[in-house]
Amino acid sequence: MSIVRNAGYNLAASIVPIVLSLVILPLYIHAIGEARYGMVALIGALVGFFGVFDLGLSVAAAQRMAAAPEGDLDARRRIFWTAGAINAAMGVAGGLIILPVAWFYVGKGLNVGPDLLPEIKASIWWLALALPVALLTGVLRGALQGSGRFAELNLINIVVGSTSQFMPLLAAWWISPSLTVVLPALYLTRVLTMACYAWVIARRVLDSWLPHFDRSRVKDLLSFGGWVTISGLLSPLMSSLDRYFIGSFAGLKAVSYYSVPYQLAERTTILPTALVSALFPRVAAAHSDEAHRLGVRGLRAIAAVMGPLMVGGIVVLHPLLKLWIGAAFAGESALCGQILLMGFWWNALGMGCYVWLHAVGRVRLVTVAHAIEAVPYFIALVLGLKLFGLPGAAAAFALRVGADAVLLGRFAGLGGEVVRLSALGAIAFAAAQWASLPLAGYGWGDAALGLIPIAGVSLLSLAWLWGERGALLALVRR
Repeated sequence: MSIVRNAGYNLAASIVPIVLSLVILPLYIHAIGEARYGMVALIGALVGFFGVFDLGLSVAAAQRMAAAPEGDLDARRRIFWTAGAINAAMGVAGGLIILPVAWFYVGKGLNVGPDLLPEIKASIWWLALALPVALLTGVLRGALQGSGRFAELNLINIVVGSTSQFMPLLAAWWISPSLTVVLPALYLTRVLTMACYAWVIARRVLDSWLPHFDRSRVKDLLSFGGWVTISGLLSPLMSSLDRYFIGSFAGLKAVSYYSVPYQLAERTTILPTALVSALFPRVAAAHSDEAHRLGVRGLRAIAAVMGPLMVGGIVVLHPLLKLWIGAAFAGESALCGQILLMGFWWNALGMGCYVWLHAVGRVRLVTVAHAIEAVPYFIALVLGLKLFGLPGAAAAFALRVGADAVLLGRFAGLGGEVVRLSALGAIAFAAAQWASLPLAGYGWGDAALGLIPIAGVSLLSLAWLWGERGALLALVRR
Protein backbone atom coordinates (compact mmCIF):
# COMPACT_ATOMS: atom_id res chain seq x y z
CA MET A 1 0.00 0.00 0.00
CA SER A 2 1.82 3.09 -1.26
CA ILE A 3 1.15 6.33 0.63
CA VAL A 4 2.58 8.42 -2.20
CA ARG A 5 0.55 6.73 -4.92
CA ASN A 6 -2.69 6.90 -2.94
CA ALA A 7 -2.06 10.53 -2.00
CA GLY A 8 -1.54 11.21 -5.70
CA TYR A 9 -4.89 9.62 -6.52
CA ASN A 10 -6.59 11.74 -3.82
CA LEU A 11 -4.96 14.93 -5.06
CA ALA A 12 -5.81 14.30 -8.70
CA ALA A 13 -9.46 13.70 -7.81
CA SER A 14 -9.63 16.95 -5.87
CA ILE A 15 -7.97 19.23 -8.41
CA VAL A 16 -10.38 18.68 -11.30
CA PRO A 17 -13.58 19.71 -9.44
CA ILE A 18 -11.79 22.70 -7.92
CA VAL A 19 -10.55 23.96 -11.28
CA LEU A 20 -14.08 23.60 -12.63
CA SER A 21 -15.53 25.44 -9.64
CA LEU A 22 -13.25 28.41 -10.25
CA VAL A 23 -14.92 28.79 -13.63
CA ILE A 24 -18.44 27.78 -12.67
CA LEU A 25 -18.88 29.51 -9.28
CA PRO A 26 -19.21 33.10 -10.56
CA LEU A 27 -21.55 31.88 -13.31
CA TYR A 28 -23.55 29.99 -10.69
CA ILE A 29 -23.84 33.03 -8.40
CA HIS A 30 -24.88 35.28 -11.28
CA ALA A 31 -27.39 32.69 -12.51
CA ILE A 32 -29.26 32.13 -9.24
CA GLY A 33 -28.36 35.33 -7.34
CA GLU A 34 -26.38 35.97 -4.18
CA ALA A 35 -29.35 35.37 -1.87
CA ARG A 36 -30.18 31.97 -3.37
CA TYR A 37 -26.53 30.96 -3.30
CA GLY A 38 -26.41 31.93 0.36
CA MET A 39 -29.37 29.61 0.99
CA VAL A 40 -27.67 26.74 -0.86
CA ALA A 41 -24.65 27.27 1.41
CA LEU A 42 -26.89 27.21 4.50
CA ILE A 43 -28.60 24.00 3.37
CA GLY A 44 -25.22 22.34 2.85
CA ALA A 45 -24.14 23.43 6.31
CA LEU A 46 -27.35 22.08 7.86
CA VAL A 47 -26.93 18.67 6.20
CA GLY A 48 -23.33 18.66 7.40
CA PHE A 49 -24.43 19.39 10.97
CA PHE A 50 -27.03 16.62 10.96
CA GLY A 51 -24.29 14.28 9.80
CA VAL A 52 -24.02 13.60 13.54
CA PHE A 53 -26.61 10.89 12.86
CA ASP A 54 -23.77 9.00 11.21
CA LEU A 55 -22.90 7.92 14.79
CA GLY A 56 -19.25 7.82 13.81
CA LEU A 57 -19.86 4.70 11.73
CA SER A 58 -18.16 6.04 8.59
CA VAL A 59 -14.91 6.45 10.51
CA ALA A 60 -15.46 3.21 12.43
CA ALA A 61 -16.01 1.28 9.19
CA ALA A 62 -12.85 2.75 7.66
CA GLN A 63 -10.71 1.99 10.72
CA ARG A 64 -12.04 -1.53 11.27
CA MET A 65 -11.73 -2.45 7.59
CA ALA A 66 -8.18 -1.09 7.48
CA ALA A 67 -7.23 -3.10 10.57
CA ALA A 68 -8.90 -6.32 9.30
CA PRO A 69 -6.72 -8.85 7.45
CA GLU A 70 -6.79 -8.08 3.74
CA GLY A 71 -7.93 -11.54 2.73
CA ASP A 72 -10.71 -11.83 5.33
CA LEU A 73 -13.68 -10.99 3.11
CA ASP A 74 -16.20 -12.31 5.59
CA ALA A 75 -15.05 -9.87 8.29
CA ARG A 76 -15.12 -6.96 5.86
CA ARG A 77 -18.61 -7.87 4.65
CA ARG A 78 -19.93 -7.97 8.20
CA ILE A 79 -18.30 -4.64 9.08
CA PHE A 80 -19.64 -2.89 6.00
CA TRP A 81 -23.21 -4.20 6.01
CA THR A 82 -23.64 -3.67 9.75
CA ALA A 83 -22.45 -0.07 9.56
CA GLY A 84 -24.48 0.57 6.40
CA ALA A 85 -27.73 -0.81 7.84
CA ILE A 86 -27.45 1.30 10.97
CA ASN A 87 -26.66 4.42 8.98
CA ALA A 88 -29.60 3.86 6.63
CA ALA A 89 -31.98 3.74 9.59
CA MET A 90 -30.39 6.80 11.20
CA GLY A 91 -30.57 8.70 7.91
CA VAL A 92 -34.34 8.22 7.73
CA ALA A 93 -34.74 9.24 11.39
CA GLY A 94 -32.51 12.27 10.94
CA GLY A 95 -34.39 13.31 7.81
CA LEU A 96 -37.63 13.41 9.80
CA ILE A 97 -35.99 15.51 12.53
CA ILE A 98 -34.26 17.96 10.21
CA LEU A 99 -37.54 19.18 8.70
CA PRO A 100 -39.01 20.98 11.75
CA VAL A 101 -35.59 22.45 12.57
CA ALA A 102 -35.31 23.88 9.06
CA TRP A 103 -38.88 25.18 9.11
CA PHE A 104 -38.27 26.94 12.42
CA TYR A 105 -35.03 28.54 11.26
CA VAL A 106 -36.51 29.76 7.97
CA GLY A 107 -39.62 31.11 9.65
CA LYS A 108 -38.06 32.68 12.74
CA GLY A 109 -34.30 33.07 12.44
CA LEU A 110 -33.54 33.83 8.79
CA ASN A 111 -33.29 37.37 7.48
CA VAL A 112 -34.85 36.95 4.02
CA GLY A 113 -37.19 38.97 1.83
CA PRO A 114 -40.84 37.96 1.30
CA ASP A 115 -40.27 37.36 -2.42
CA LEU A 116 -37.83 34.51 -1.74
CA LEU A 117 -39.45 33.02 1.37
CA PRO A 118 -42.05 30.79 -0.40
CA GLU A 119 -39.36 29.36 -2.68
CA ILE A 120 -37.13 28.53 0.29
CA LYS A 121 -39.99 26.86 2.19
CA ALA A 122 -40.86 24.75 -0.86
CA SER A 123 -37.24 23.54 -1.05
CA ILE A 124 -36.88 22.38 2.56
CA TRP A 125 -38.25 18.93 1.75
CA TRP A 126 -35.06 18.10 -0.14
CA LEU A 127 -33.18 18.25 3.16
CA ALA A 128 -35.01 15.17 4.42
CA LEU A 129 -34.03 13.26 1.28
CA ALA A 130 -30.42 14.48 1.26
CA LEU A 131 -29.50 13.23 4.75
CA PRO A 132 -29.97 9.45 4.23
CA VAL A 133 -27.96 9.67 0.99
CA ALA A 134 -25.20 11.61 2.76
CA LEU A 135 -24.96 9.05 5.60
CA LEU A 136 -24.89 6.03 3.31
CA THR A 137 -22.33 7.69 1.07
CA GLY A 138 -20.14 8.29 4.14
CA VAL A 139 -20.07 4.58 5.01
CA LEU A 140 -19.34 3.67 1.40
CA ARG A 141 -16.50 6.18 1.22
CA GLY A 142 -15.07 4.98 4.54
CA ALA A 143 -15.14 1.37 3.36
CA LEU A 144 -13.28 2.26 0.17
CA GLN A 145 -10.65 4.24 2.11
CA GLY A 146 -10.22 1.51 4.72
CA SER A 147 -9.75 -1.14 2.05
CA GLY A 148 -7.25 1.03 0.15
CA ARG A 149 -9.33 1.38 -3.03
CA PHE A 150 -8.18 4.96 -3.66
CA ALA A 151 -7.94 4.64 -7.44
CA GLU A 152 -11.60 3.68 -7.88
CA LEU A 153 -12.77 6.10 -5.18
CA ASN A 154 -11.09 9.05 -6.80
CA LEU A 155 -12.01 8.13 -10.37
CA ILE A 156 -15.64 8.36 -9.27
CA ASN A 157 -14.93 11.66 -7.53
CA ILE A 158 -13.42 13.10 -10.71
CA VAL A 159 -16.25 12.05 -13.02
CA VAL A 160 -19.24 12.55 -10.74
CA GLY A 161 -17.69 15.52 -8.97
CA SER A 162 -17.41 17.28 -12.30
CA THR A 163 -21.03 16.43 -13.07
CA SER A 164 -22.16 17.88 -9.74
CA GLN A 165 -20.56 21.19 -10.72
CA PHE A 166 -22.44 21.43 -14.03
CA MET A 167 -25.86 19.98 -13.18
CA PRO A 168 -27.22 22.77 -10.92
CA LEU A 169 -25.86 25.47 -13.24
CA LEU A 170 -27.40 23.88 -16.34
CA ALA A 171 -30.68 23.43 -14.50
CA ALA A 172 -30.65 27.12 -13.54
CA TRP A 173 -29.92 28.17 -17.13
CA TRP A 174 -32.24 25.84 -19.01
CA ILE A 175 -35.15 25.45 -16.58
CA SER A 176 -35.22 28.01 -13.78
CA PRO A 177 -32.91 29.58 -11.19
CA SER A 178 -35.44 28.66 -8.51
CA LEU A 179 -34.20 26.56 -5.58
CA THR A 180 -36.99 24.10 -6.35
CA VAL A 181 -35.07 23.27 -9.54
CA VAL A 182 -31.44 23.74 -8.48
CA LEU A 183 -31.63 21.61 -5.31
CA PRO A 184 -33.17 18.52 -7.01
CA ALA A 185 -30.42 18.67 -9.65
CA LEU A 186 -27.81 18.75 -6.91
CA TYR A 187 -29.52 15.86 -5.12
CA LEU A 188 -29.41 13.66 -8.22
CA THR A 189 -25.63 14.03 -8.43
CA ARG A 190 -25.33 12.86 -4.81
CA VAL A 191 -27.43 9.77 -5.57
CA LEU A 192 -25.23 9.02 -8.57
CA THR A 193 -22.10 9.22 -6.41
CA MET A 194 -23.60 6.82 -3.87
CA ALA A 195 -24.56 4.33 -6.58
CA CYS A 196 -21.06 4.34 -8.07
CA TYR A 197 -19.44 3.78 -4.67
CA ALA A 198 -21.82 0.88 -4.00
CA TRP A 199 -20.94 -0.80 -7.29
CA VAL A 200 -17.20 -0.68 -6.55
CA ILE A 201 -17.71 -1.95 -2.99
CA ALA A 202 -19.72 -4.93 -4.20
CA ARG A 203 -17.47 -5.83 -7.12
CA ARG A 204 -13.96 -4.95 -5.92
CA VAL A 205 -13.99 -5.03 -2.11
CA LEU A 206 -16.63 -7.49 -0.90
CA ASP A 207 -16.99 -9.58 -4.06
CA SER A 208 -20.67 -9.97 -3.27
CA TRP A 209 -24.00 -8.12 -3.13
CA LEU A 210 -25.30 -10.43 -0.37
CA PRO A 211 -25.92 -8.59 2.94
CA HIS A 212 -24.09 -9.83 6.05
CA PHE A 213 -25.56 -7.97 9.03
CA ASP A 214 -23.74 -9.03 12.20
CA ARG A 215 -25.35 -8.13 15.54
CA SER A 216 -22.16 -8.98 17.40
CA ARG A 217 -20.36 -6.14 15.60
CA VAL A 218 -22.94 -3.50 16.44
CA LYS A 219 -21.52 -2.89 19.92
CA ASP A 220 -17.94 -2.68 18.64
CA LEU A 221 -18.80 -0.24 15.87
CA LEU A 222 -21.01 1.93 18.07
CA SER A 223 -18.44 1.91 20.86
CA PHE A 224 -15.77 3.20 18.49
CA GLY A 225 -18.20 5.57 16.83
CA GLY A 226 -19.70 6.87 20.08
CA TRP A 227 -16.83 9.25 20.75
CA VAL A 228 -16.75 10.16 17.08
CA THR A 229 -20.47 10.97 17.34
CA ILE A 230 -19.98 13.45 20.18
CA SER A 231 -17.11 15.04 18.29
CA GLY A 232 -19.27 14.89 15.14
CA LEU A 233 -21.93 16.90 16.94
CA LEU A 234 -19.56 19.60 18.12
CA SER A 235 -17.34 19.88 15.04
CA PRO A 236 -20.05 20.54 12.40
CA LEU A 237 -21.77 22.90 14.83
CA MET A 238 -18.59 24.93 15.21
CA SER A 239 -17.91 24.74 11.47
CA SER A 240 -21.35 25.86 10.31
CA LEU A 241 -22.70 28.09 13.07
CA ASP A 242 -20.82 31.13 11.76
CA ARG A 243 -22.92 31.24 8.57
CA TYR A 244 -26.18 30.94 10.50
CA PHE A 245 -25.21 33.80 12.80
CA ILE A 246 -24.18 35.88 9.78
CA GLY A 247 -27.48 35.09 8.04
CA SER A 248 -29.42 36.16 11.13
CA PHE A 249 -27.40 39.31 11.87
CA ALA A 250 -26.52 40.57 8.40
CA GLY A 251 -28.67 38.74 5.81
CA LEU A 252 -28.10 36.24 3.02
CA LYS A 253 -25.84 38.52 0.96
CA ALA A 254 -23.39 38.64 3.85
CA VAL A 255 -23.46 34.82 3.92
CA SER A 256 -22.29 34.88 0.30
CA TYR A 257 -19.53 37.39 1.09
CA TYR A 258 -18.32 34.99 3.78
CA SER A 259 -19.02 31.65 2.08
CA VAL A 260 -17.17 32.31 -1.18
CA PRO A 261 -13.76 33.05 0.42
CA TYR A 262 -14.47 30.31 2.98
CA GLN A 263 -14.95 27.77 0.20
CA LEU A 264 -11.83 29.01 -1.61
CA ALA A 265 -9.80 28.67 1.58
CA GLU A 266 -11.37 25.33 2.46
CA ARG A 267 -10.48 23.87 -0.91
CA THR A 268 -6.80 24.42 -0.27
CA THR A 269 -7.12 21.53 2.16
CA ILE A 270 -7.22 19.09 -0.76
CA LEU A 271 -3.48 18.70 -0.28
CA PRO A 272 -3.49 17.66 3.39
CA THR A 273 -6.69 15.69 2.85
CA ALA A 274 -5.05 13.70 0.06
CA LEU A 275 -2.08 12.95 2.28
CA VAL A 276 -3.84 12.05 5.52
CA SER A 277 -6.44 9.92 3.73
CA ALA A 278 -3.60 7.86 2.27
CA LEU A 279 -1.85 7.73 5.66
CA PHE A 280 -4.95 6.51 7.51
CA PRO A 281 -4.84 2.78 6.60
CA ARG A 282 -1.04 2.70 7.03
CA VAL A 283 -1.19 4.23 10.52
CA ALA A 284 -4.11 1.96 11.51
CA ALA A 285 -2.05 -1.14 10.64
CA ALA A 286 1.31 0.12 12.03
CA HIS A 287 2.98 -0.41 15.43
CA SER A 288 3.30 2.57 17.78
CA ASP A 289 6.79 3.76 16.80
CA GLU A 290 6.05 3.54 13.09
CA ALA A 291 2.72 5.30 13.59
CA HIS A 292 4.44 8.18 15.40
CA ARG A 293 7.05 8.48 12.67
CA LEU A 294 4.33 8.60 10.02
CA GLY A 295 2.52 11.30 12.02
CA VAL A 296 5.58 13.57 12.21
CA ARG A 297 6.34 13.02 8.55
CA GLY A 298 2.76 13.84 7.64
CA LEU A 299 2.73 17.12 9.59
CA ARG A 300 5.96 18.31 8.00
CA ALA A 301 4.68 17.43 4.54
CA ILE A 302 1.42 19.29 5.22
CA ALA A 303 3.32 22.39 6.33
CA ALA A 304 5.61 22.25 3.31
CA VAL A 305 2.88 21.99 0.68
CA MET A 306 0.42 24.36 2.36
CA GLY A 307 2.82 27.19 3.19
CA PRO A 308 3.37 28.74 -0.27
CA LEU A 309 -0.29 28.18 -1.19
CA MET A 310 -1.71 29.98 1.84
CA VAL A 311 0.81 32.81 1.86
CA GLY A 312 0.31 33.37 -1.87
CA GLY A 313 -3.43 33.31 -1.40
CA ILE A 314 -3.29 36.04 1.25
CA VAL A 315 -1.20 38.25 -1.04
CA VAL A 316 -3.35 37.95 -4.16
CA LEU A 317 -6.86 37.36 -2.75
CA HIS A 318 -8.21 40.91 -3.11
CA PRO A 319 -7.20 41.41 -6.76
CA LEU A 320 -8.26 37.84 -7.52
CA LEU A 321 -11.79 38.38 -6.16
CA LYS A 322 -11.96 41.74 -7.94
CA LEU A 323 -11.17 40.18 -11.31
CA TRP A 324 -13.19 37.02 -10.69
CA ILE A 325 -16.47 38.32 -9.26
CA GLY A 326 -16.29 42.11 -8.98
CA ALA A 327 -14.85 45.06 -7.09
CA ALA A 328 -17.82 45.42 -4.72
CA PHE A 329 -17.74 41.74 -3.81
CA ALA A 330 -13.95 41.85 -3.27
CA GLY A 331 -14.30 44.85 -0.99
CA GLU A 332 -16.70 42.96 1.25
CA SER A 333 -14.90 39.59 1.18
CA ALA A 334 -11.13 40.10 0.88
CA LEU A 335 -10.09 40.76 4.49
CA CYS A 336 -12.42 38.06 5.74
CA GLY A 337 -10.92 35.61 3.23
CA GLN A 338 -7.35 36.45 4.21
CA ILE A 339 -8.09 35.65 7.83
CA LEU A 340 -9.82 32.42 6.80
CA LEU A 341 -6.74 31.38 4.82
CA MET A 342 -4.65 31.78 7.97
CA GLY A 343 -7.18 29.67 9.84
CA PHE A 344 -7.12 26.86 7.32
CA TRP A 345 -3.34 26.63 7.72
CA TRP A 346 -3.87 25.56 11.34
CA ASN A 347 -6.87 23.52 10.30
CA ALA A 348 -4.61 21.49 7.99
CA LEU A 349 -2.18 20.75 10.82
CA GLY A 350 -5.09 19.83 13.08
CA MET A 351 -6.42 17.55 10.35
CA GLY A 352 -3.19 15.58 10.40
CA CYS A 353 -3.43 15.04 14.16
CA TYR A 354 -7.18 14.34 13.95
CA VAL A 355 -6.78 11.55 11.39
CA TRP A 356 -3.79 10.11 13.28
CA LEU A 357 -5.84 9.82 16.48
CA HIS A 358 -8.70 8.17 14.61
CA ALA A 359 -6.36 5.73 12.90
CA VAL A 360 -4.88 4.51 16.20
CA GLY A 361 -8.32 4.29 17.81
CA ARG A 362 -7.90 7.17 20.30
CA VAL A 363 -11.08 8.93 19.25
CA ARG A 364 -12.03 9.91 22.82
CA LEU A 365 -9.25 12.49 22.85
CA VAL A 366 -10.64 14.18 19.73
CA THR A 367 -13.97 14.59 21.50
CA VAL A 368 -12.28 16.02 24.59
CA ALA A 369 -10.49 18.62 22.44
CA HIS A 370 -13.69 19.70 20.69
CA ALA A 371 -15.56 19.93 24.00
CA ILE A 372 -12.86 22.23 25.37
CA GLU A 373 -13.06 24.49 22.31
CA ALA A 374 -16.84 24.78 21.88
CA VAL A 375 -17.95 27.38 24.45
CA PRO A 376 -14.97 29.76 24.00
CA TYR A 377 -15.52 29.63 20.23
CA PHE A 378 -19.21 30.51 20.44
CA ILE A 379 -18.42 33.47 22.69
CA ALA A 380 -15.63 34.64 20.37
CA LEU A 381 -17.92 34.26 17.33
CA VAL A 382 -20.70 36.40 18.76
CA LEU A 383 -18.31 39.07 20.02
CA GLY A 384 -16.36 39.08 16.75
CA LEU A 385 -19.51 39.51 14.65
CA LYS A 386 -20.87 42.30 16.81
CA LEU A 387 -17.61 44.22 17.07
CA PHE A 388 -15.94 43.61 13.69
CA GLY A 389 -18.51 42.06 11.36
CA LEU A 390 -17.38 39.40 8.88
CA PRO A 391 -13.64 39.75 9.69
CA GLY A 392 -14.54 39.16 13.35
CA ALA A 393 -16.31 35.90 12.47
CA ALA A 394 -13.31 34.81 10.41
CA ALA A 395 -10.94 35.64 13.27
CA ALA A 396 -13.02 33.55 15.68
CA PHE A 397 -12.75 30.62 13.25
CA ALA A 398 -8.97 31.05 12.92
CA LEU A 399 -8.47 31.14 16.68
CA ARG A 400 -10.62 28.06 17.16
CA VAL A 401 -8.84 25.89 14.58
CA GLY A 402 -5.47 27.06 15.88
CA ALA A 403 -6.39 25.90 19.38
CA ASP A 404 -7.72 22.67 17.88
CA ALA A 405 -4.39 21.93 16.16
CA VAL A 406 -2.44 22.52 19.37
CA LEU A 407 -4.76 20.37 21.51
CA LEU A 408 -4.95 17.48 19.06
CA GLY A 409 -1.19 17.62 18.55
CA ARG A 410 -0.67 17.47 22.30
CA PHE A 411 -2.98 14.47 22.64
CA ALA A 412 -1.28 12.68 19.73
CA GLY A 413 2.21 13.23 21.11
CA LEU A 414 2.93 15.55 18.19
CA GLY A 415 2.45 18.83 20.06
CA GLY A 416 6.04 20.05 19.79
CA GLU A 417 5.98 19.68 16.02
CA VAL A 418 2.63 21.51 15.77
CA VAL A 419 3.86 24.45 17.88
CA ARG A 420 7.09 24.78 15.91
CA LEU A 421 5.30 24.73 12.56
CA SER A 422 2.61 27.11 13.82
CA ALA A 423 5.19 29.67 14.92
CA LEU A 424 6.82 29.62 11.49
CA GLY A 425 3.40 29.94 9.87
CA ALA A 426 2.43 32.97 12.00
CA ILE A 427 5.57 34.84 10.92
CA ALA A 428 4.91 34.04 7.25
CA PHE A 429 1.27 35.15 7.48
CA ALA A 430 2.19 38.46 9.10
CA ALA A 431 4.60 39.17 6.25
CA ALA A 432 1.99 38.15 3.65
CA GLN A 433 -0.66 40.41 5.18
CA TRP A 434 1.77 43.33 5.19
CA ALA A 435 2.68 42.70 1.54
CA SER A 436 -0.96 42.40 0.44
CA LEU A 437 -2.08 45.83 1.66
CA PRO A 438 -0.93 47.92 -1.35
CA LEU A 439 -1.39 45.16 -3.96
CA ALA A 440 -4.86 46.26 -5.09
CA GLY A 441 -3.18 48.92 -7.25
CA TYR A 442 -1.64 46.22 -9.50
CA GLY A 443 1.66 48.12 -9.73
CA TRP A 444 4.85 46.26 -10.58
CA GLY A 445 6.46 47.47 -7.38
CA ASP A 446 3.55 46.21 -5.33
CA ALA A 447 3.67 42.84 -7.11
CA ALA A 448 7.40 42.54 -6.38
CA LEU A 449 6.72 43.33 -2.73
CA GLY A 450 4.17 40.53 -2.60
CA LEU A 451 6.68 38.06 -3.99
CA ILE A 452 8.97 38.44 -0.97
CA PRO A 453 6.97 36.37 1.55
CA ILE A 454 5.90 33.91 -1.16
CA ALA A 455 9.50 33.28 -2.20
CA GLY A 456 10.69 32.95 1.40
CA VAL A 457 8.06 30.39 2.34
CA SER A 458 8.56 28.51 -0.92
CA LEU A 459 12.29 28.14 -0.28
CA LEU A 460 11.63 26.87 3.25
CA SER A 461 9.07 24.38 1.92
CA LEU A 462 11.50 23.13 -0.71
CA ALA A 463 14.11 22.59 2.00
CA TRP A 464 11.64 20.46 3.98
CA LEU A 465 10.51 18.53 0.93
CA TRP A 466 14.13 17.78 0.00
CA GLY A 467 14.09 15.25 2.80
CA GLU A 468 11.20 13.53 1.03
CA ARG A 469 12.81 13.63 -2.42
CA GLY A 470 12.83 9.84 -2.72
CA ALA A 471 9.07 9.61 -2.27
CA LEU A 472 8.49 12.55 -4.62
CA LEU A 473 10.66 11.00 -7.34
CA ALA A 474 8.72 7.79 -6.94
CA LEU A 475 5.49 9.74 -7.45
CA VAL A 476 6.85 11.37 -10.63
CA ARG A 477 7.94 7.99 -12.00
CA ARG A 478 4.49 6.53 -11.34
